[in-house]
Amino acid sequence: MRRALLTLALAMPLMAACQLAMPGRGGPAADANPITGGSITTTTLDAAPLAASADAPDPAIPPAQSATDRNAATDAQPNNDTQPEARPTEVQPTEAAAPTAPVQSKSPSQIACEEDGGTWARAGDGGGMACIRQTRDGGKQCDSKSDCQGECLARSRTCAPIRPLFGCNTVLMDNGAEVNLCID
Repeated sequence: MRRALLTLALAMPLMAACQLAMPGRGGPAADANPITGGSITTTTLDAAPLAASADAPDPAIPPAQSATDRNAATDAQPNNDTQPEARPTEVQPTEAAAPTAPVQSKSPSQIACEEDGGTWARAGDGGGMACIRQTRDGGKQCDSKSDCQGECLARSRTCAPIRPLFGCNTVLMDNGAEVNLCID
């Protein structure tokens, strides 16, 4: 016991020195190093994107006329006080064309499912497609499978809201016995 206390007493000053040398404590260790890295900068998501280079003009800002362009424009126009001053036109950003999704043809099974009021969806762990239909008695109290259009869920003693019921579920059979039903 004494040995453990002695070890702890000797280790305390070392741990305190480590904490004082941690980044953000304001000592010489606050500078960047290979382990802690440099300072962190953050930007908000709604901030304007940075320009690719300082020399590249921003397309949203109209370009300024040079002095020679202004002189040439005033020499070309007659000096008449009734004409309004020429103003540069605004540059409108062009909208990028929205990518179009490839058109997928529907299988005869999918068409039949949707015509019958079902939803064609990916189901089960295998990733296959199946027709999912809502049951007319979903949530109703039940004591056996014969009380429901789909399955009678054992834990809640209610009819399942959809069919088929994928995954592993404890259901009640026609005789009221509980079984674990797994459909992949």
